[in-house]
Amino acid sequence: MDRRNFLATSSAAGLAAGSAAAADEAGGENQIFEIRCYKLRYSKSDQFGRLTRFLEQEHLPMTKRVGLVQGYFRVTLGEFTPRVYTLSAYDSLADMGDKLAAQRADKDWGKAASEFGSHDHAPYDRVESWLLRAFDGMKAIEVPPAAESGRVFDLRIYEQETVRDTQEKMRMFNEEEIQIFRDCSIHPVFFGETIVGSHMPSLIYMSHYADMEARAKAWSTFGRSEAWNRIKVTPGWSNAEIVSTVSNIHLAGLPFSPIR
Repeated sequence: MDRRNFLATSSAAGLAAGSAAAADEAGGENQIFEIRCYKLRYSKSDQFGRLTRFLEQEHLPMTKRVGLVQGYFRVTLGEFTPRVYTLSAYDSLADMGDKLAAQRADKDWGKAASEFGSHDHAPYDRVESWLLRAFDGMKAIEVPPAAESGRVFDLRIYEQETVRDTQEKMRMFNEEEIQIFRDCSIHPVFFGETIVGSHMPSLIYMSHYADMEARAKAWSTFGRSEAWNRIKVTPGWSNAEIVSTVSNIHLAGLPFSPIR
């Protein structure tokens, strides 16, 4: 081929199940995800502590009031620390608009956000965000079931040279690779195509594991998988043809996160 041609409890699980059911009822409409990265620094003003307390005490209660599936994570290994990531799942762009309108109309939230932003010191340096559309092969977020100990999460960004390459890599995932992940105990949370944000054209996905040992075992199994070794050499599906760079960030759910 020519290549140029919410709580990790029943309530959070209920929110995720409701989102999946809504996607099915909408004729299989793909969910919309927003990822935010809060860029912090170590400082005497305790940016990390102030931000995470605000997220737990004010932002999380607001998401429950408006019915939003939400996750909160800290970086355990990545190019930069400290960083906090948040993940929001919407049933559609229209649903996103409705929930943002409900957020703006929430008087308690407006008061808390205004007070948080009135501190003498900035609560974070910058926020970077990505808007994603779920893959056809996994149209809704899958919230992990409750666990006694915190999981480890991977957030991976696959960049491509062209939009055509992104479409082909998504086809590879939809037709084969998502199922291979599942078979190898690489547990997906979501897969999304970047529709707004940096690193475009690209796709982003999140997966979870019981711990780093389970992660290492899953990826070792994946590397030996007959199915993976077959598809990775399929003409048009090699990394050289449809992936230009891969970024991997290790995350841990914050103690109060509905996804953790």
